[in-house]
Amino acid sequence: MSRGSLRNPRYLIICLALAAGAFDVAHADSMRCGKWVVSESVTLDELVKKCGQPISRDVTKDEIYLTNANGMRVKTGNFTVTERWIYQPTSGKLPMAVVIRDGKIVSLTRASR
Repeated sequence: MSRGSLRNPRYLIICLALAAGAFDVAHADSMRCGKWVVSESVTLDELVKKCGQPISRDVTKDEIYLTNANGMRVKTGNFTVTERWIYQPTSGKLPMAVVIRDGKIVSLTRASR
């Protein structure tokens, strides 16, 4: 990269736009609960302690399948449990969805109304 490209206004605008986009992606994986900011790295106990109980919970239980040597799908007898907790941080803000798989938070995203 030449020094001249750093002085090019279009180059600077593109860099700023990319940096802003990266911030938005990182921001989607966290939510504010009062004075706390929680992310996917917190435990369920920490989430409930900082954010309280969710306004709704959906739980699904899906069977786990494996493919055997003949290429057939076979039930293993085990299940994966997926929960979707909805939080309403404050009025006027979009609700947040917390997806938990087998007891571990896997995502925090904005929920549709």
